[in-house]
Amino acid sequence: MTTPKVFFSYSWTDTGHKELVRSWADRLLSDGVDVVIDVYDLKEGNDKYAFMERMITDDTVSHVLVCCDGVYKSKADKRQAGVGTESQIITHEIYEKVDQTKFVPIVCEFNNDGRPLLPTFLQSMVWIDFSSPESVNENWEQLVRLLYGRPQYKKPTLGQQPAYITSDSPRPTSGILAKFQIATASSFSGTKNGDQTQSKRVSRCLYQLCR
Repeated sequence: MTTPKVFFSYSWTDTGHKELVRSWADRLLSDGVDVVIDVYDLKEGNDKYAFMERMITDDTVSHVLVCCDGVYKSKADKRQAGVGTESQIITHEIYEKVDQTKFVPIVCEFNNDGRPLLPTFLQSMVWIDFSSPESVNENWEQLVRLLYGRPQYKKPTLGQQPAYITSDSPRPTSGILAKFQIATASSFSGTKNGDQTQSKRVSRCLYQLCR
């Protein structure tokens, strides 16, 4: 099985958010996922914009995890700072490859209306909820399975058509059966619940005999 490799795109919102994203990177590393993240891989003297572009377009990077909070959304939509640069590159990649699975929105925050704080270019994409420690633990397996390409639910193999679909002979009808159904339906009117239940049982037996 090929080892997945991910790049984290996120905003340096505050120290707490930076440490949170780094903790996710460490946890993925412990799960055998190769991780590229600025705090480990962007060194002094490196061009940070060239680094971002290289990681986003690198064919060896199987997934880009876009960690979205209010600050990321604002910077991405306004094309500000490093997030703005990254979002422009990601937007181009998404629009060039409509059927893409490389860019995965990770929702870190919701607004007061309960809507995920996603930048405009990601709002139509399926996302994973990492907005709380409970959500992270609940959805962690979903993320790891996605990265390894091993979903929890696998679509069954397409089967054969049923015989009654492929048969050219229509199912024969019975005049006697039709009359019986009319008679039994009429007998149910005006009966009490107990009598009606008993009548249904008798009718089912007679129905089987008439088939």
